[in-house]
Amino acid sequence: MDQPYLKIRATDPDGTTANITELCKSITWSGDWRNAARTLRYSPVACQDDPRLPRAPTQLGGSVQFWHEGELLMDAFALERSRDSLGKTIDVTAYDRGIYLTRNSAFLRVDGQTPEGVTAALCGQFGIPVGSLAATGVALTRNFLGVPLYKIIMTLYTLAADETGKQYRIRFRGPRLEVVEMAVSEETILLKPGCNLLGCVTKESASAMTNSVAIYDEQCNLISTQQDEAAVKLYGLMQAAIRAKSYDDPEGHAQQVLKENGLKTTITLTALGNLKLITGNTVAVEEPVTGTYGLFWIISDSQSITRNIYQSKLTLSLEGLMDRQTAGSLPTK
Repeated sequence: MDQPYLKIRATDPDGTTANITELCKSITWSGDWRNAARTLRYSPVACQDDPRLPRAPTQLGGSVQFWHEGELLMDAFALERSRDSLGKTIDVTAYDRGIYLTRNSAFLRVDGQTPEGVTAALCGQFGIPVGSLAATGVALTRNFLGVPLYKIIMTLYTLAADETGKQYRIRFRGPRLEVVEMAVSEETILLKPGCNLLGCVTKESASAMTNSVAIYDEQCNLISTQQDEAAVKLYGLMQAAIRAKSYDDPEGHAQQVLKENGLKTTITLTALGNLKLITGNTVAVEEPVTGTYGLFWIISDSQSITRNIYQSKLTLSLEGLMDRQTAGSLPTK
């Protein structure tokens, strides 16, 4: 693989290390707005019949660094691998440190602390390097009993978002965790046919809609109902039921459910590869056949290089989506 601007260096647990870029028949790195970790999949050639072929470090527990022109794109850990007896590659999946946010849980009492302060403390406790953390200045109180770190952090930032009116997301820049405010990027790329847009598909669906939320008390008595009346009239009643006690603000939660589960418009597209086309960034699209025009948020991306061809596959949304979490509970008095 002749990709002078990309480099993969893998290291086994025993310290064996090698630049395996030229051994990889394919490389894919991807992310999604609801996933804490980005993944890196690569398939180095491993042929026992050719003793001249260098051995690629692929042992589980090893590390892998993915570089672009001196910039560390991912600092990840090999946690999955497979090999087909009929094939000549070893397929490895590595995860950045976001995996440790989901695989570690904690009992934690937050008493008048900010999300950024708690995040820094948790990362220090679990050995996760920290970069810049969005400052909210919102003091919060909440108890978490055996909750994954990711949900603790995102719950606190969700509560802060209700106060600040901003949205936040977690990402890793190399080995360091960052929490950033979601904002339109100054490096937004324009995608259009005949230039860099290879294909675009739009899909609309109301099959998974929730257009009504009924709120009940502990005795199963209906307290109130929040509805999107226009959607109920057009598509029929599709109602969810929640228990008021489970939420600090049940009416607010009901409105959020309606907002997140309305008519779904899914836009997926394939473009010439660009490192800026990643989850959390924005992109401008001009596509006349599907009528897709405007500024969109990237909510998932898959970047792949196969046979020296680099493509970006994206899923887009008209609005930036924050992975709102409601873990933990207020202390009982």
